[in-house]
Formats: sequence, C-alpha cells, structure tokens
Amino acid sequence: MPVETVIRFVTEGQHAPSGHRTGVFQAAYQLWRSNTLIEPARSELRALLDWFKDNLPQPDRLVPSQSPHAAETATAWIRESASRHLTELRRLAAIVGDTGIAVKELQTTRPGQVVYRDAYQVVALPFADTPQ
Repeated sequence: MPVETVIRFVTEGQHAPSGHRTGVFQAAYQLWRSNTLIEPARSELRALLDWFKDNLPQPDRLVPSQSPHAAETATAWIRESASRHLTELRRLAAIVGDTGIAVKELQTTRPGQVVYRDAYQVVALPFADTPQ
C-alpha cells in the first residue's frame, strides 16, 4: 500500500480520556453550543458542521477491542487525497482560530494502528512518534 499523508487539526486543549490534544471538531461543537459567535461566522460554522455530518462517515467504534467498555483513544485524520474535505476543514479551523483558539495543522504518514478507514479519513491509535 502506498504511503499517504494524513492531516489533523488540533487545539491546545487536551482530551481527558486519551491525553491527546483536542481536535478542531470538538472545539467547533463547543463554540456552537456556547452561542458566542456572531453572524455571519455562526451561520458558516453551522453550515460546515452540517456539511461534515452529511459528507464524512461516522465510524461505529474507535478501538480495536470488541469490549463495549474499551476506551476510545483513536484519533481521526483526513486523507490528503480528500481535497474537498480538507478545504472545508481548513475553513472550520479558520473559524475556530478567529475566536482566539490556537489551531495547529499536523501532518504525518504514520497516524498509528489503523482501526477504521474510508475514502476520506483514517482513524488510528497513535504510535509513540505520531504527532499529537
């Protein structure tokens, strides 16, 4: 299988269960729920969240274990080949960043042990040297 670059946007926040940095989607949903954005940013954020809901498959599980109590510690990465998804994700990251939340773009060819993949994303348990 050819090596592929995958991309993830993270904030400085930390996801408590895993210890990984908070992804931009979690930050975007927190912004939406806080109701602090003003128009037109609020409408654009809602449109982007809806677009991803309609155009990015949701994995059934985020761990290789079959146990229903296994911790969900995998992280999602967008494939570099998913250009439309990356365009929309960069727009989402910009809205989050415009609120003063630092957003960083991570890239790697080694996201970790893959537990899910589709045409747009890879979900993996990070290796020790995976950017986080």
